[in-house]
Amino acid sequence: MRLIPALLLSTALVTQPLLAADITHEGAQQLEQKFTSYLPEKLAKSGLVKVRPGTTDYEVTFDPTVLLKEVDPKTFSISGLTPFLSLIRPLEDGSWNFSQSADFGVKGQFTAGTEKTDFSYKINAFRMDGIYDPDILYFKSGEMTADGISMTSNSPVQSVEARFGAMKSIFDSKRATADTIDIRSNMAMGAFAETVIDPAKARIDLSADSVTADIAVNGMAYRPLHDIVFFILDRVKTDKLTPDEQARVKTLLRANLPMFDALLESIDVTNLKVATPTGTFGAETLRYTVNSNGLRDGAKAGFGIVVDKPSVPAGVVPEAFVAALPETISFRASFENLNLSSGIGYFLDHADFNAEKPLTDEQSAAAGGIFLPGGALTMRYEDVSARSSVYDISLSGTTTLYPEHKDRQNTDVTIYARDFDKTISYLQQNAQAVPQFGQAAFVLLMVKGFAKTEADGRQMWNVVVDESGKMKINGQELAMPH
Repeated sequence: MRLIPALLLSTALVTQPLLAADITHEGAQQLEQKFTSYLPEKLAKSGLVKVRPGTTDYEVTFDPTVLLKEVDPKTFSISGLTPFLSLIRPLEDGSWNFSQSADFGVKGQFTAGTEKTDFSYKINAFRMDGIYDPDILYFKSGEMTADGISMTSNSPVQSVEARFGAMKSIFDSKRATADTIDIRSNMAMGAFAETVIDPAKARIDLSADSVTADIAVNGMAYRPLHDIVFFILDRVKTDKLTPDEQARVKTLLRANLPMFDALLESIDVTNLKVATPTGTFGAETLRYTVNSNGLRDGAKAGFGIVVDKPSVPAGVVPEAFVAALPETISFRASFENLNLSSGIGYFLDHADFNAEKPLTDEQSAAAGGIFLPGGALTMRYEDVSARSSVYDISLSGTTTLYPEHKDRQNTDVTIYARDFDKTISYLQQNAQAVPQFGQAAFVLLMVKGFAKTEADGRQMWNVVVDESGKMKINGQELAMPH
């Protein structure tokens, strides 16, 4: 619900003539007209948004209950929903001071098919303050805090109950060039706990001491994005676009490429625990990352996950396997050489936005061939590793797939192993308890014969598998059994 007033704020203030710092009745009327100008006529007159002059700010009230007046209470009902009050004040430089504080607590029910779901959401002491820059449709600076966050959902399928500790988010933007901005956002949340009970009454409890997130978008071209937003809003009541409008929106979308230069996101969870009927699994830390260099040709999109000190319940893993449990697991990879700009360009050249399917099946297939040069999808393994007291292995390299030819692929990876003899010794010592360990030790002894020893003592294997299935290890072809 809070996204709707935020969007209205953005669209209204960017088109609002600069108001004097004095708060006036006329200024309030102008703001309300701007806030409602993009709404359907019925909603605009419904009281969804109201603005009145306060002592030091304009008081903007957004009443979400208006949106529910025509909803059948048999399919959706909610109680506790109250209007949101935001305070905005024009500043001398054209930006706006924004402030909002409230408690939020609702309960309700909705019906999907024959199943009814009861839900509740609660936030205590919510507050947001910032300086909004209408020229970039974002905040120059801002801070949001909340406490006592909880939610519940109960249905015949499952029940969910979640609670979050105090949350604080800081966000800002800076001009990188005359046409681009850099955006940064940091969020920190205290203790998290969630309980899920499935139809069989099996209970799963998830918890973490803290959750933090860091997001950065660098080199975002904000003006073309403005044009797209307002083009859409200006035609929100239009069923079909004219040929000139189609040409216009395609020009705007092209002007927005590559949209940004870099996207970086990371999420960190500490002391993660997952309690199941089998026992409690966990990890000391878990980190998830995402990165991209924009919608361009030769684009790269990466992702990664790192788990430190994972743990499993006692007795789940046989004693002989305990030493082999990893202390750290890392997987970081990326998709490379994506021709996103050319693929989007082909789409815009051929798309009919009035049609049910903007592209024909043949055109969709052609676009896919442009997005993936030569039909190839290349995954680069940037950091794949696992480490325990008895092994330390890592892998890097590439695998190239051809989605239109499932059996066609090739791989070129390099594997490093430290203390390899310790790994073989561990397998041999536990072969009596785990017969498969004896077989594994034999295979590793054979593999060791292909290894090269690096200056730091690590064993190294470069493994190449071509599209015919032939394998080479450190340049030596491996005869495959027929």
